Amino acid sequence: MSALNPIINRVVGKFVKEDWLDFAFSHVDSMLTVSRVMAKVVSISDETSDIKRFVLQPNQHWKSFQAGQFVTVKVMIDGSFRERCYSLVSAPTDSVIEIGVKRQPHGKVSNWMHDNLSVGDVIELGDVGGDFVLPATLPSKMLLIAGGSGVTPIYSILVEALKRQANLDVTVMYYANTDKDLAFGNEMVELAVKHPSLKLHYALASAGDVGRFSPQQLSAVCADYTDRTTYICGPQGLMGAVSKVWAEKGISQQLTQEVFGFATINTDVPANQMEITLRRSQQVLLNSKASLLESAEDAGARPVYGCRIGMCKTCSCTKVSGVVRDLVTGAIDDQPNTQIRICVTEPLSAVVLDI
Repeated sequence: MSALNPIINRVVGKFVKEDWLDFAFSHVDSMLTVSRVMAKVVSISDETSDIKRFVLQPNQHWKSFQAGQFVTVKVMIDGSFRERCYSLVSAPTDSVIEIGVKRQPHGKVSNWMHDNLSVGDVIELGDVGGDFVLPATLPSKMLLIAGGSGVTPIYSILVEALKRQANLDVTVMYYANTDKDLAFGNEMVELAVKHPSLKLHYALASAGDVGRFSPQQLSAVCADYTDRTTYICGPQGLMGAVSKVWAEKGISQQLTQEVFGFATINTDVPANQMEITLRRSQQVLLNSKASLLESAEDAGARPVYGCRIGMCKTCSCTKVSGVVRDLVTGAIDDQPNTQIRICVTEPLSAVVLDI
């Protein structure tokens, strides 16, 4: 197939649409495409009671990733495509890739994958993204903090860091409800045996106060945390508490965060309704929901979106004019022609979007 790509691309560009060729190829081999990344499910295993590990074999269009990044997964549910982002667990050099998918209470894609995806099925992968990655030069000491299923990118970063420097001084603090909720727990214990410089600390909510984050607990587990480069991924409550401590210590620049899980957004109807103009589709609507994306959907528009939590940037578009607020960071943007993520942005004035 790779030898035919130049020929196929020339044909596509001159005579035939790529989508039509992909449709034709799918009747021969669902992994055969002109440029789309498809992946076959090699194996599925239970990591915890609500997290499954999916091992995927991508086709020749896959171009690897960096440890800590995520990939967009695109699946067909009830006749329409849905996209979500999942952190990559495997090493960037592996021939297969692995993702950890946690079943969400109202998660359309995660529940579908848990209940319907089987070994041998083929799904489509989108872009790889995320800035939650290691620097080119490793710091001398690191602290990795994970909460719940936020361990997936943390585990990937840990494996890559120890691969690059086997004697790296690194401490892992992993928060979970019970010992049965420790995804990748056995693998991390094996790493600790192989790398004595790795120190593991499991904080379980079932154990009471000792399982909850606090400055006192942090100091007891990692007394020199102020000297360490820190990565954290977990629930908003944990990340907020850690960020506050780092800010109070004046070391926020040493903290790298990855938002994991759904942003806490009030979905009630806003008190003040603002006019939202979708310039290209020539539609004018009022904000009826918390985010621009939800308001547009409520009015019958169908903007492109992916994760719906501000991670994948699939919904990014140009804000031509208006004042908006980022629901995750709280940042206010009043400048014209800026890029915003409409899934986590609310209008504070009339807004014109280039969609």
